[in-house]
Amino acid sequence: MPPKRADPRARPHVPRSPRVYQRTIARLTRIAVTEGYGSTQTRRTLHFLLHTDRGLSSRADYVDPQHVPDFDGDVAWFEVEKIERGGDHRWPWWRAVRQVEPPADA
Repeated sequence: MPPKRADPRARPHVPRSPRVYQRTIARLTRIAVTEGYGSTQTRRTLHFLLHTDRGLSSRADYVDPQHVPDFDGDVAWFEVEKIERGGDHRWPWWRAVRQVEPPADA
């Protein structure tokens, strides 16, 4: 009798990098709240609003603060990517790759 083969479902899969669905240059606006009073007052970023060329009638896209590099001010231009779902994300999500200069027509 031949030896039993291992169950193919038990093989570990090599993790792969997430697939990028879309890349674009977009303006991100910081949405923040101020908490506390006086000397204990702090400002906390809730999320970033992603502005694209789709116009005001489209639904808004948001970017989690952990996926945006630090920058000064409340508005900046970034190269952003829409990434496939997986891991901790149950749907495709946006991440800012790097800060760029605003486009000439902005």
